[in-house]
This record gives sequence, C-alpha cells and structure tokens, in this order.
Amino acid sequence: MGRKILLPSWNENFAENYKRKRRGPLLTATKMTTDLPPPSFCYILTVQSGEIHVEVDEEEQISNLYQPPAVHGLKEILRSKHSVPTDQRETLLFVTDSTLQNVVHGIPKVVAVSVTASCVLSVEIIEALSAGSRLVFFKDALWGNGRIICVERTVLLLQKPLLCSAAGADLSELTGPVRLDELDSTTQANSVCALRGTVVGVNESTAFSWPTCNRCGNGKLELCPQDRELLYCNQCSEVVTTPILKMQLEVFLSCPSLSQSTVKVKTYEVQSVLGKEVGLLNCYVHSVTSHPNCVALEEIALLEAAARQS
Repeated sequence: MGRKILLPSWNENFAENYKRKRRGPLLTATKMTTDLPPPSFCYILTVQSGEIHVEVDEEEQISNLYQPPAVHGLKEILRSKHSVPTDQRETLLFVTDSTLQNVVHGIPKVVAVSVTASCVLSVEIIEALSAGSRLVFFKDALWGNGRIICVERTVLLLQKPLLCSAAGADLSELTGPVRLDELDSTTQANSVCALRGTVVGVNESTAFSWPTCNRCGNGKLELCPQDRELLYCNQCSEVVTTPILKMQLEVFLSCPSLSQSTVKVKTYEVQSVLGKEVGLLNCYVHSVTSHPNCVALEEIALLEAAARQS
C-alpha cells in the first residue's frame, strides 16, 4: 500500500466555486481578519503501487492559484515594523547574511531569532547548529519587536524550500568573518555586539579557573579511575596529561563609545587583563541600565562556518 498524503484542495473548479460564494467579502479582503478556520476539505493522494516515494518536479508548470514561499534577505525584513506578543520561554539565535554584513551604517549587522517553546526544532537542525554556523531558512516565521519569531507553525530548513521564489534575496555565502555592531548608546539587552576599551578594574571575588582538555577543549574533566592524580576526558576517552587552564574574570572597562557608562564584562581571556588593553571582543549583552549607567556583557565565541554539505 502506498503512502497517503493529505493536501489542501486548490483545484480550478473549487477555486471558481469559492469565488462565487465569497465574491462580496473577497473585494474587501484587506478589512477582514485573518483569524479564519482552515478549509474543511482535502484531497487524498497516494503513490502508485510499487513506488516508495514522491518526487516534486520543480520544472512542471505551477497553477496560478498556488503562491510559493518567497525567500527574503534580512535587510529587506528589517524594513518591516510589526508588534507581536512576546513569549518568556524562548531560545535566542543570532543570524546574519551578506545583505547585512555588507552594509556600512544604519542597519544592524545581526538579527535576533526568538525560538518560542511551541516551535519544535528537528534533530537535524540541532545537530547542524551544534557543529557550526550554517545557512538556515525560516519558513512561516513571524517578524515583530525587532526580531524574527519562530512559532508552532515555523519550520527551520537547511535547504531552500521546494518551489520557492528568491524574491531578489541575496543567498550568496559569507566570504569573511562575521562582524558585529560595536557597543554604543543604542545597544540593547539580549543582543550581541563587539567592544574595545581599557581595563580599569577587576572583580577578584568572581575570578576562578578550571582545567580543560588540550585536545577537544572539554571543560568537564574527571579524575582518572586508574590514577587519581591524573585527569580524564570523557569526550576523547583519553587521559589528559597537559590540561589547559581556563580562567573567568569580571573586568571593568573604559570604552570610548560609552564614556559615561560603567562597562562590566565577564571574560575568559587572561591576556585581556594582563595587557590592560582590550581589543575587539565579541560579547552578549545581559543588561543595560540607566540608573546607574551600566552595561553588563559576557564574552562569546562566534560559531565557525561548518563544512558545506555536498
């Protein structure tokens, strides 16, 4: 028995009947709400006996009644302004593309993506993002409150959706490292930025260090069962004889771009303190307050581009 696939019915006969029944309201569609029930009809399609899958022929002529998904660049999306309800239970992703990275001023170089609790990420997407930076398509996502919002109907894809139109979007690969907007008075909480400045103080009470694996960077080493004086890495399944010591420090910076504010950064680079001068650090902004003027950040590492899939 072949697989049965349920698809909405959008043939010409139905469409013509639908237009006759709804001709009046359709003329004022812009005034109608979109909170309408889904169609109560469908076609049941099945593959022929002996076939095990269905292939989509993208060169086949498509009915004028079908509106394919359109791919938009992030720069185009930023021009829209909408307000949508917020969900406190969310995961934040930060994305960019060539339309933002190539802009000099006026437009953010990175856009936040709010993945709400109702949006289920596939194992393929989770594994791909864990392995490195990847080109991701967000299908049926919302745009509001200055960010892309993934809700229950949103689908994240690693490949361009079938039968979609490019809509003038620039889908070219990034040719250089990702650049973030530098910290300034417009920087908001729950965003990412780059900063530079001079270390003017250290919160020694928050400093601590821990050993990491010199092969994979695993920071959760255990005592070796055979020799309690050695460390063991579960990820490498090897004894770590020369661990690398990592240190976390909370430092206070004097930044030219925010001369009237206290800039507090949780950093993992000891050299940033010892040299006193902090270069361009990529950071996540935890909070921004005006009384007193203070910005709390944490140093982050941007994902490296994953190898392209063949």
